[in-house]
Amino acid sequence: MTGPLLSSLARLSALLTLIVCLGAPVASAAPTAEVAKRCIHFSYIAYPFKRPGTTPMSGDRQAYFKDCMAKNGEVPAPTPSAPKPQ
Repeated sequence: MTGPLLSSLARLSALLTLIVCLGAPVASAAPTAEVAKRCIHFSYIAYPFKRPGTTPMSGDRQAYFKDCMAKNGEVPAPTPSAPKPQ
């Protein structure tokens, strides 16, 4: 009884080890400084700087930057928004 049980446990552990090794995510390289500069530039084009206190702040620029970094800078170039007449 111990032999077949030990054999099936060995198979199970080998199968689990194989699944873990094959399912492990591949470490990708960190984004480069050029990608970060491009993303921050695009985020300021899409969401221009506004003087603090004049308008309520939102996390849109930061969300855009994080999304751009997650896509490794592969986002379409944003179009600048037209300034509001005052």
